[in-house]
Amino acid sequence: MVERGFLYTPRVPCVSVVFRDPVITVTLTDPERRNALSDAMFDALETAVAGIAAHPRSAVVRLRGAGPAFCAGFDLSACVGNPATLERFIRRLSSLNRSLRRLRQVVVAEVHGAALAGGSAMLSACDFVCVAPDAQLGYPVHRIGVSPAVSLPTLRNAIGGAARPLMLSSDIIDGRRAYEIGFAARCANTAGELPELVDGLCADLALKGHAALARTKAWLNELDGSDDDAPFDLTAQASAELCSGAESVSMLESFWSSRRR
Repeated sequence: MVERGFLYTPRVPCVSVVFRDPVITVTLTDPERRNALSDAMFDALETAVAGIAAHPRSAVVRLRGAGPAFCAGFDLSACVGNPATLERFIRRLSSLNRSLRRLRQVVVAEVHGAALAGGSAMLSACDFVCVAPDAQLGYPVHRIGVSPAVSLPTLRNAIGGAARPLMLSSDIIDGRRAYEIGFAARCANTAGELPELVDGLCADLALKGHAALARTKAWLNELDGSDDDAPFDLTAQASAELCSGAESVSMLESFWSSRRR
């Protein structure tokens, strides 16, 4: 039984989880690295999602990032010169996305600052994406020779025809544009108003029938293929197998060197 106001912090760092039924708040807490997805961050998120799945009475999960960004993507410093790490991150991202999508609870993302590559991939697995107007979203991974295909199982039905150019262009779009094309469900008038907007949405969802919400989400997952493991496995493989190729190794090293100048 979850006590109202109970704070649960996983032993693995990088994430805090607050259970205040019926809303659970998950905060990425590595602001110095803009909440980059590292092995430690994946460990913490997997621990958090598993804990949430064990508390079905909660109706809403609020996912947010501490500091200047929601999540700036993979920790590339760990991947340069180590293709196996990049491949592992891709597979872990695929697993995290399917776990987020299959939670019984409605998942609401609160997005400010950068939500790039793996950060945007996580958003595609959420049920509501709420953005600040100046948030940065997109999949700029072709520049390091990697495919964003790992995101497609949860993205394919999220923004319709707009998904194709977003996947292929590596464009970075702001929160207003994300809302216009349907990637975001809500856009705050200002960055400062985003928390209040998400407060209101979570409170409104919490008043709904929890079983009805869960059943509706389950049927949405059934109809859009989110319950099928094959698309997740195949796209993860398609993305991961590029990591050890000469193109990806060379482009990642070049990209990382240019950032360090």
